Amino acid sequence: MEKIAELRQQLTALKGEVRSLNSEGKVDEAEAKMAEVRSLNKQIEIESELDQSEQRGAEKQMEKREVTNQEENVLQANTVPTNTDEYRSAWFKILTGRQDEMTGEERKMMAKVVQENRQLGSASDKDGGYTIPQDISQQILRGIQELNSVRNLVKVVPKKAPSGSYTVRKGVAAKLFNTSEKQAIQELKNMEFDEITYNVKKFAGFLPAPNELLNDSFVDFVAEIKDWLIESSLTTENEEIFYGAGGETGVEGIITSNKFKSLTAPATLDIKFMRKVKNQIKQGYRKNAKFVMNTEAFEAISNIEDGVGRGLLAVDPRNEDAYTLFGRPVEVYDEIVTDDVTGKTHILFGDFQRAYYMFDRQVFEIKASDVAGNAFLTDQTLFRGIERFDGKVIDPEAMVVVKDVVVATPQA
Repeated sequence: MEKIAELRQQLTALKGEVRSLNSEGKVDEAEAKMAEVRSLNKQIEIESELDQSEQRGAEKQMEKREVTNQEENVLQANTVPTNTDEYRSAWFKILTGRQDEMTGEERKMMAKVVQENRQLGSASDKDGGYTIPQDISQQILRGIQELNSVRNLVKVVPKKAPSGSYTVRKGVAAKLFNTSEKQAIQELKNMEFDEITYNVKKFAGFLPAPNELLNDSFVDFVAEIKDWLIESSLTTENEEIFYGAGGETGVEGIITSNKFKSLTAPATLDIKFMRKVKNQIKQGYRKNAKFVMNTEAFEAISNIEDGVGRGLLAVDPRNEDAYTLFGRPVEVYDEIVTDDVTGKTHILFGDFQRAYYMFDRQVFEIKASDVAGNAFLTDQTLFRGIERFDGKVIDPEAMVVVKDVVVATPQA
C-alpha cells in the first residue's frame, strides 16, 4: 500500500508537468512525459495486483491454519467410535452393573474410552468417565438448546481437542473512501484477525439413583440420564458463561471478565439512558445485537414510557411472547442475578455471536458406582456426569455491560 501511494504521488506530479508542457505548446516534450505517465500507471497496476495476491495468500494461509487446527482436533479426538450398536450395548452393560455379561472386546473398548477421557484433563486429574453414545449426546445437546440456554445466545464452536487455538475476526468493516483522481488511496482499517487460545474445563456432579432404575429398560435408563444431564448442564453452562472466574482453571464470564465496555445505570432507568446504552456500540454490531437481562430488570424497563405514554418495550409482531427495545430483541436470563443486599443487577446489550465464543466438546461422560459415598448403605448407585467446555471473550467492542441497575429495594 505504501509503495502504491508513493507511485501515485509521482504520477500526480508527472501529469502536472505534462499539462504545463502541453499548455506551453511543447507537444513533443509533453508526449515524452506521457510515456513516463503510462509506465507509472502500469507499475501501479502491477503493484496493486501484487498486493491483492498477497492478501489472498494471507487469507488462504489463515484458512489453512484453521483447517490444520481442525485436523489436529480430529486426530486428538477419541479413537473409539461411540455411534455403534456395539458401543451402546457395552456402555449400558457397564453402567448398569452387568459387567459379567461383557465380552473381552467390550471390556477392552471401554477401558480405552476411560483412558482417553482421562487425557482430556490436567496432569493431576486422573478422572475419566465413559463417553455417552454419540446419538444420546446429541439428544442432550438438543434438549439443552430447546430451553433458555446460552448456547442460543453466544457462538458455540465444537472442538475435539482439550486445548488449542482458534483464529477469529474482530471489528466491523470500514467504509470505502471517496478518492479523487489526484488523491492517494487511503488504507482501509477493516476487521483484524486474532488467535484465541482455549482449554476446556471439566464440570462434574453426582446423581444418586435407586438401584431399581438399573433393572429398567435401556430406553427408560437413557431417559433418566438425559433429563438429569440436560437440567444440570443447562444450569452449569448458563452460570459459567455469565459469571465464570476465568484464568487457567475457569471459564471467562461475560460479566466477570470486565473486558466489555460498561455503563453505570442511574438511580431510575429512563428512555434517554436506554438509548445511550444502545448507542454505546458501533452500528455494525447493533444490527444483530440483543438486550439480555433478568426478569426484574425486564419489569423495570417495562414501566418506562416514551413522551406520548407508550411503553418502551414493544411486542414483536412475529411472536407475541417476545419483546423488542428500540427494535432489538429482548431476552430474559434469570441466571443474571440481582444482589440481595444492594438490589442491583446487570443489563447486557450487544452482538453476542461476535462478542463471545463457547468452545465445546459436545460429548458427555458418565460413570457409575454402588460403593462410593453412602451408596452401598442406601442401596443406590451414584452416577457421575461430566461435560467439558470453555468460554472466551472474542471482541470486547461488540457488547456493553450496564452495571448497578436498581431493580429492588436495598436491604437495610
